[in-house]
Amino acid sequence: MKLLHTIIIILIILLSGCGRNKENLNEKASVSTLDKLSENPLLLSPITFSINPSKATMSTLYGNKIAFQHAKTKADSSYPEGAVLYEVTWKQKADSLWYGANIPDQIISIEKVQFTRNTVPKYELYGGHPLKKVSSNNQNARIALIISKRIAVTP
Repeated sequence: MKLLHTIIIILIILLSGCGRNKENLNEKASVSTLDKLSENPLLLSPITFSINPSKATMSTLYGNKIAFQHAKTKADSSYPEGAVLYEVTWKQKADSLWYGANIPDQIISIEKVQFTRNTVPKYELYGGHPLKKVSSNNQNARIALIISKRIAVTP
């Protein structure tokens, strides 16, 4: 009987130590339910990332399954119909847990490039808080930059 009590006490101690630590959850860098996006790009597959130290920003290029498969198998910018890319850009902030490291802060913008039957991909820019569709003057240049990015090679 003592063995059973000991096992139960150990299990209670182990399970009580598995609580969720909300202090380290970076909700500010997440997509909100108030944002006017058709889907959450942060739930898609990351293709590549970039950092701009002079602007203190960081970006990640996400893609749906079609876009991710294309980026993984082909090294060109001729994405097939149905592919969708999202370039998410955040402000950087210092990481409170790792000295010298930076992590995403608030989302600055989300750019969506959608490939349809038309020859020109459809471009949408979301900005503000909450995120909503805004106009852009340099759509063609942004499309060219986004689709030129190659998949990050990982071991």
